[in-house]
Order: sequence, then structure tokens, then C-alpha cells
Amino acid sequence: MVNVVPVVFAFDDNFKVPSWVAVKSLIDNAFNETFYDIYIVYSRLNDENIKAFSSLKNNHCNISFIKIDNSRFDNMPKSEAWPYEVYYRLIIPELLPQYDKVIYSDVDVMFKGDMSGLYNEDISEYQCAAVPAERKDESDGIHQHFAEYENDYVYLSGFMFLNTKRMREENIVAKFFENMKKYEKRLKMFDLEVFNLSCNKIKPIGYEYCVLENTYYGDYEKAPEYRFLKNVFSGEELAKAKAFPKIVHYAGGKVKMWKKTSPDPEYKAYILSAPFAEEYLKRIRMKKAMKLLNPLWWFLSKAAPVKKQRKKFKNILRGNY
Repeated sequence: MVNVVPVVFAFDDNFKVPSWVAVKSLIDNAFNETFYDIYIVYSRLNDENIKAFSSLKNNHCNISFIKIDNSRFDNMPKSEAWPYEVYYRLIIPELLPQYDKVIYSDVDVMFKGDMSGLYNEDISEYQCAAVPAERKDESDGIHQHFAEYENDYVYLSGFMFLNTKRMREENIVAKFFENMKKYEKRLKMFDLEVFNLSCNKIKPIGYEYCVLENTYYGDYEKAPEYRFLKNVFSGEELAKAKAFPKIVHYAGGKVKMWKKTSPDPEYKAYILSAPFAEEYLKRIRMKKAMKLLNPLWWFLSKAAPVKKQRKKFKNILRGNY
């Protein structure tokens, strides 16, 4: 029996490298009985990249593209770190009316397991399922804690298992937009906070569906996120998730994995399978050459007359460009 699992990603041309890793690793880790119905939601994706991602279609997946008119989000809060694309996950119940359940994932991830087990779980009593990051009453976390939150936890929005049928019945998309305007001046992590403000029936799922980079590649007890994760998950749960992750999420590192000159070998292997691999390698060679000028970037990151320029040179120094 074939398990059809709809999965949504949202990205633009600037994120084609991590998106390739996310989509290809999802497909490569599919069980024989799993078929992914993948949707790429975008507003800016050129024909060359659409062709590249379309080439990933095989016996385990179909790939479709949904273009979004951003005018719907023109009056919503946004920033360089939280562009239009962060809102696309919030309208998935409308985008895929043919499905009662849908998985959404950010693209700064590498899949390490099959998603059909999660997809077949019963979430009929919930609006969605997600990974809890910290307790609502956490005093040493990294997320804003709204008094209006009705859940015991602050849930991550980078990977969500949506009960789209119930969300449509409860008109949750309208509630998302209502809260975007209502809390506009208070929002910092826009999609995450709107998600937590709007959904009051969220089923917690295991940390293995969002193993953060710092807890995966090092001693999880020494990772900065451990201070609040330990109040949500037991040591045994964290250790098991690290040993057997379903998804590794590259959030929290100083330099994104796809921008590192020496990325994780498995991650790099996925990149090198892309049609734009040579473009990536050329950029890495340039970054390595730029590293020779690190003393100059350090000086400019301290002495540049404009704050925006100092930030630019600091990012060059880190390699995060």
C-alpha cells in the first residue's frame, strides 16, 4: 500500500542551495511505500531553478509549483530575516484544499528519515502538531513569551504537521491574518509568534523532528539551546534524537551550513548532486580566498563609519554571506 504524504516548502532563488538539500534528502530517505506529493511555494523562482527542482521527480515523488501573489502580505510586518516567504506556511490550508493533513518544512534542514510514520498519526483532535522549544514560563529561553499564548509550550514553526481540514473548519487562516495586524508592533519572529498566538490545540512531537545543529554536531548538553530544551525533553529523549534524528535543522549556528567553506560531508554531497554545483564550488573558492583578508574585514567591522557597513564586514569575517 502506497502512503501519499503531501509536503510543502517555500523559498526563492536565493535559497536554492539549502532547498536542494532539503528536497533531495526528503526524497532519498523515503521508504519504498512512501510517495511524496511535494509543493514548492514561491513568488520569485526563475525558470532554470524550476527546471532543476523538477528534475528530482521520480517514483517516490511528484513536484508541483505554486506561485504566490505577495500583495496579500504587503501590509504585514516583515524584515530582512523574515521576508514574505515566512508567511506562506500560514496559508497552506487554502493552497491545498484537496488534503486534510499536510507537512510543512523550512528549507534549512537535512532529512534523515521517512515522514510517513508521522503523517499517519491521528491529529484529528488538534489543529496541528509541532516540536516544542521551551516552556511558556521559561525564564532563560530565546523566544518572546506572550501572555496571550494558550499553550504550555512555545512551538517551533520550521516544521509543522497541519490538520488542514480542522484549520479550514475553524477558519484559522483568517485568525493568522487577524493576529498579524493585532500584534504587528510586538512581533519579532513573525510566523512563529503568529502560529503560537493563533493555534491553541497543538500536539507536541518529538525533538527528532527538529534536531538543532548545535545539539547534533556537538555535546548537546553544552549547546546554548540546552538550557531551555532540558525543561521540555528528558536527557534520554535528547540523546535518542541526536543519535537517530528524523530532521537536522540548521538554525542557531553562526554560519549557515551551505555558506561554510567546510560543510558537513553528507550535506555537501547533496549540494554536489545539484545542477548548480559548480556555481556553489566557485563561491566556496571565492570565500576561501576572501578569508586571507580576514584582518582587513576585522578592522572594517570595527571602524566602518556606518553601522550597516560594519554589519556587512562582520558577516564577511564570519563567512556568512
